[in-house]
Amino acid sequence: MSAPESRRFLEDARDEASGYLGRELTDAEWAEAYPPAAQKLSSIIRRYGDRGGDRRQPWYLGKLVQEHITFSILSRYCAAMSAQKKTASEEDGLLTTTTITPKIINCQS
Repeated sequence: MSAPESRRFLEDARDEASGYLGRELTDAEWAEAYPPAAQKLSSIIRRYGDRGGDRRQPWYLGKLVQEHITFSILSRYCAAMSAQKKTASEEDGLLTTTTITPKIINCQS
C-alpha cells in the first residue's frame, strides 16, 4: 500500500471508529488505541485469515480501535469506583477481625 493509500486507509479507519463511538476521536485516543488495535488485527489475520479481504477493510480496524477505547474508558471507570468503595465494616466503623482456630476432633472410638 502506498503512503497516500495508507494515509487514506487510516483516516477511513478513524472515521469508522468515530462512527462506532458516536463522537469524534481525540488525537490522544487515536494515538493510544491505534497501535494495539493494529497489532490485534495483524494477529487475527495471521491466525484466522482475512476472511476474503473483509478484515483488511477500514471498518474492521475502526471496530478494533473503538473496542480498545471503550475497554480503556470502562477500565478507568471501574478502577476509580474500586478506589472509592469501602467494605461494609469500614462503612460502619467495625474494623474487627476474628481469629478462627481449628477445633481438633478426636475421631477414635
